[in-house]
Amino acid sequence: MHTLLTFSIALFLTGLVRADDDTSPLTFPVKPPPEGPYVAPLEPKYNYAEVMHKSYLFYHAQKSGNLPYQRMAWRGDSCKVCVGDYGEDLSHGWYEAANTMKWGLPFGWTVTQLAFNIMMFEDSMNSIDELAEGLELLKWGADYLVNAHHNDTHIVGQLGTSALGPISKQIELDVDFNYWGPPEEYEQWVPTGLPHKAYYITPDNPSSEIAGEYSAALAAISIPWRKHNATFADELVDRAKRMYNFATENPGSYVSSRQNAYQWAAFWYPSTRFEDELAWSAAWIYAATKEPEWLERAKKWYNASSDSWQEYSWDEKGGALHTLLYAVTKEDIFYKNAMDYFNQFLPSPKQIVKFTPRGLAYIEHWGSVGYSGNVAFLMMAFAKSIGYDKPESEALTTFSIQQINYALGDYGYSWVVGFGDNYPSKPYHKSSYNSYIDYPMRGQFQDKVEEDFSESKTGQRFILYGAVEGGPNVDDSWHDDRTNYEYSEVTQDYNAAWTGAIAGLIDYYGADKFEPYTDCDLDLGWSHPNASDPPAWPDDDCYHTCNTGCPRGEMKSSYSWRLLMEPETIKGNMDTLYPGEGDVRAATFEGSKVDDHPTHMANAPPDVNRPGNSSRGKHGINTQSSVASTSFVRNMSIASAGLLALTTAFLFF
Repeated sequence: MHTLLTFSIALFLTGLVRADDDTSPLTFPVKPPPEGPYVAPLEPKYNYAEVMHKSYLFYHAQKSGNLPYQRMAWRGDSCKVCVGDYGEDLSHGWYEAANTMKWGLPFGWTVTQLAFNIMMFEDSMNSIDELAEGLELLKWGADYLVNAHHNDTHIVGQLGTSALGPISKQIELDVDFNYWGPPEEYEQWVPTGLPHKAYYITPDNPSSEIAGEYSAALAAISIPWRKHNATFADELVDRAKRMYNFATENPGSYVSSRQNAYQWAAFWYPSTRFEDELAWSAAWIYAATKEPEWLERAKKWYNASSDSWQEYSWDEKGGALHTLLYAVTKEDIFYKNAMDYFNQFLPSPKQIVKFTPRGLAYIEHWGSVGYSGNVAFLMMAFAKSIGYDKPESEALTTFSIQQINYALGDYGYSWVVGFGDNYPSKPYHKSSYNSYIDYPMRGQFQDKVEEDFSESKTGQRFILYGAVEGGPNVDDSWHDDRTNYEYSEVTQDYNAAWTGAIAGLIDYYGADKFEPYTDCDLDLGWSHPNASDPPAWPDDDCYHTCNTGCPRGEMKSSYSWRLLMEPETIKGNMDTLYPGEGDVRAATFEGSKVDDHPTHMANAPPDVNRPGNSSRGKHGINTQSSVASTSFVRNMSIASAGLLALTTAFLFF
């Protein structure tokens, strides 16, 4: 009886009752299915340079940490107290999806894939002035991974707590998953008051797949970065080798962990096996070093994971292993296995993958566009390796063009937010709806905030440029509805290989057919009444502005790249970007400290406002007048945390 009563109170306080009912109407494409086989256009149908620019912009919307500059008005500093048990700064990287979690396996894979994109299509990315942006983002991901490697026995495999409660008893007390506000205010309003906690993998609690993926990511990042900073690249390779050693000397999976946090990770991101991550790790170390022993290790684990060859994702690396190992060795066995893998998708007797009536490869219903984009990248990368003029490349590039063009609007609907005339208006993404500069529900219980987020017919308050939404039903129909998150969710991993597939199409058609795209004319939220002043980009920045005349393909058009590479000039130049802001830290190679520069938060709750900012709230609400209610709800959060502790004691012990 006490358990039931306490559980009911906990449900009320943590807002676990969800409105997941499918009540939104279905929309069907106006254009009918094609007649006959797909024929790829001879000239690019869409502006792929625009798509790539916006895809990278999505990662700024997901950024965690003290930002060196604000790319968009509605995202500011967050995760400012994300510190590990040993003092590690875990603030960098990106949030997984709508939440503020950093799950080890999908995060590591996202970083690896973003580096894979550059390795395969670096010249074309540079030609359209996106290479510097890609390298900047890799550095941001590397910062997190390096700091997560506390030592050779303790590696942060997860940051954040999705839920409390033993999954074995099917009891869920959501923490991160029941926070519906902006990341900038997570610590203030999160149910239970539980901040982002670091969870480690150790010899006693191993995860060969997380350590292997981290290793692969660091080795992969070192390849494009070596020509710009060899010392940094050497450090990454050294850590990659040490993480590989951890993974092989302590074999095991987080799926078998007894820790509650990893049990929930296994629920949302179940790992099938870890042998493919070990092959992946060794293959990337070989690609980075050309040391033959690493190729032998890669082949050993490659053979041990030979049944992981269908989907390509954060979980399954088979198809990517064929593609990568052929690219770096040109050995026939990898060519054969790659073609066997691709033939599952291509018109042939070996085809087993289903397609929607209008041609989307339907690998998974949850994230179908992302999965098809992953395979499209592999096919473009393999076609690049063997040569676009080879007969087998025609089928590979045709498949890739079909998948990408389907997602960009071939049938009247774009699955990329902010691209085309008809794109998702209500993706399942919290901070573009409840931003720290426009958060009408601030101070209310999170169950009410969730109800508004889920049931409101209002579109996102800010455009989540570049985000690849989950995808359609198997009949090509869709819901533009946040509650259908299996179809409307956006995630860091959906955009990873997608970005590379776009780069592949630019390379295939010829980069000279595309003009570099810029932030000019994008609505990044700076006109919002609660927004701070935008960065004062200089006249010779043509990436973030409408300025023209910058040299193309020389990595000089992005001022933020120059700041990263010229730390001796950072302070003065950052003062130029943010006049009167004081000493604003930029991201350098010297690492970062927690809480070492002022935040760029305008009109958030009063205790985090920037000095001198007026306090204008949305809909005429003066946020300064809500100090009492803010304090009340903060105290209620503390009370909830105490009551939740009692609840946990009743339930679990």
